[in-house]
Amino acid sequence: MYLETLSIKKFRSINDITLEFNKGVNIIIGENNAGKSAIIDALRICLSIGKQWRDIGIRNDEDFYIDTTVISDELEPIEFDLTFKIEDAQDRFYFNSMVFQDADNPDNQNIQIHFKYFLDTNEKGNKVLRWSIWGGELEGQPVKPEEAQQIYYSYLAPLRNAEQELKPYARENKVTSLFKEITKYLKNGEGEPEEVNLDMAKKTELAQKLENVINDEDWTGLIKTGENSINEHLEKSDINSKTSKINLRFLEYKYENIVKGVLTRKSVYSDELIGEELFKQKYFDISQNGLGENNLILASAVLGDIENRRKEKIEHYYALLIEEPEAHLHPHKQNTFFNYLNHLQDFGAQIFITSHSPTITAKSKLDNLIILQKTPNNIVSFRVKNSGLNTKNKSYLRKFLDVTKSQLFFANGAILVEGISEALLLPVFAKVVNDSFDIDKNGIEVVNINGVAFEPFAKLFNSDEPSKRLHSRCSILTDDDKGQISPKHFIDVEQEITKVEAKKIHHILKGEEIIDSTNRIVNFNEEDELNLGDYQDKEVFVKQVLHERFNKISDRAEIATELSAGNLKVELASNTFEYELMVADSFNCWLIRLIYRKMHPQTVFCSSTASIETKAHDLLSKLNSNKDKSALAENLVYFLDNSSQIREKFKVPNYIERALNWVILGV
Repeated sequence: MYLETLSIKKFRSINDITLEFNKGVNIIIGENNAGKSAIIDALRICLSIGKQWRDIGIRNDEDFYIDTTVISDELEPIEFDLTFKIEDAQDRFYFNSMVFQDADNPDNQNIQIHFKYFLDTNEKGNKVLRWSIWGGELEGQPVKPEEAQQIYYSYLAPLRNAEQELKPYARENKVTSLFKEITKYLKNGEGEPEEVNLDMAKKTELAQKLENVINDEDWTGLIKTGENSINEHLEKSDINSKTSKINLRFLEYKYENIVKGVLTRKSVYSDELIGEELFKQKYFDISQNGLGENNLILASAVLGDIENRRKEKIEHYYALLIEEPEAHLHPHKQNTFFNYLNHLQDFGAQIFITSHSPTITAKSKLDNLIILQKTPNNIVSFRVKNSGLNTKNKSYLRKFLDVTKSQLFFANGAILVEGISEALLLPVFAKVVNDSFDIDKNGIEVVNINGVAFEPFAKLFNSDEPSKRLHSRCSILTDDDKGQISPKHFIDVEQEITKVEAKKIHHILKGEEIIDSTNRIVNFNEEDELNLGDYQDKEVFVKQVLHERFNKISDRAEIATELSAGNLKVELASNTFEYELMVADSFNCWLIRLIYRKMHPQTVFCSSTASIETKAHDLLSKLNSNKDKSALAENLVYFLDNSSQIREKFKVPNYIERALNWVILGV
């Protein structure tokens, strides 16, 4: 069985949330204070139901949710509802008191545990905490202790003191826990290693062997000397009639006590260097390791403990809870450790991990991700698994979600752009539009998708169902590429225009400057006669094609506009990004031409008396490479960043301003 859903109500910052989980690995991500720790703590409270000693619980009114929109002293009950999916008959056997069966559909069964905590007032007028826990559907149905004890979990805290938890005799020593439950071991001897059953009799025998070694004359005399030294001073410092003497001995020789003293350390020399001279080996104490190294050792000990308990069937359900596995690990070690955790789907324990590391997010399987986001008065969740993304979309995202792009999952909003020029300029444009529109302070992520494959990213935001999309808003900025035309548009069977002839017609129109170097129709008047040379008899048809394409946006732009839905809006630039920048205002046009001339001093522009549109088309024809576009953007950023006068005069295109208003203000 595995935990299928967890419902949390009125707990800390969470008003009401229901989370769905995978059987294997679940990665819970989100910005700071998005409720990740609250969810892990809710799991700890619930899964420790069968423990004699619990390290967490609802202990005061600070754990109760406070509605910040209503002034009230009333605190509504905290509720946790856990539903486990039944996978075989053993699940029902071990958790019989928790089984729910649908009266209308007897085959619909699951295992449920419910918790309710509320504040009451006693006869003295003091607040006291009350609670009830039940299994199945009906409140009041008790959970049997022996069934509750079939649930086991381990928890690795954020910024944990791994060194302390690995030290001998520490109360929560994970290595000790592992050795306590081992029931078999391999004994080396001549030939193949022999498997030995480690039952209670064998444990007693092993402990007795150690006691026999220690109880020789030398050790007995040494202990007695220390004991006499202490008792001599005790007798002199106490009242005569009191019995003050103490007895000293080594730790009681029981297996459980001996394994508490197991020392965790690392070899200094490699096995190859030492060979058979094992007595020459030296060791590093765990205190000499870095925090990250000890965290990995601790996590490995916990995994070993769970794996052993599962094999020995000590309990029936196992979970591993890890908060911020990235703590103290550099990105490469994060990758290695997390890749290993990602492959524990069949480990036999359900794994819950919280993180705010883009490195870990980028390495996660998308279907394992649960994204938490803050709303004004609640926490909401989104699973990529439940989104409108198909297999192809997920494959694309998995390939391109690097550390930078994956930050959109932690952002308050996102703006998707085609290339580096837009990505460079958007942050400074935001400040030009409004001083309060600082991209970083508003938590907005500008994502350069390096092309035009918007759909996989868009489907994270554009579902009409809130549960199937990110809560944050998103804008897409793209070019409408109006008037784009290529040779393929002239191919026509009836006109007997082949691919070769279509290329020639396209080339002629470029020569006549009807089509520019960017394959855009820029100088077309239906009343004017076309000079088509050998293809003059095709003039009517060619004019028809030019007319159809002249004001038509590209197929790619049409596809982009169809993505607008839910929390996503699409804003199109007339023609291109650079064209829009120039035609937005005459000052923009002057500044951009000035910058380009500084980049290319030998540039010859069209007449200064030409229209602003003509000047824009003229510059576009010169921006013949992405390198030119990014260099132009870098220079424009410099001018806008370093001159308040330029910022005041510069006009951000309307379509960009609309995109910023949507993502930041929601208007």
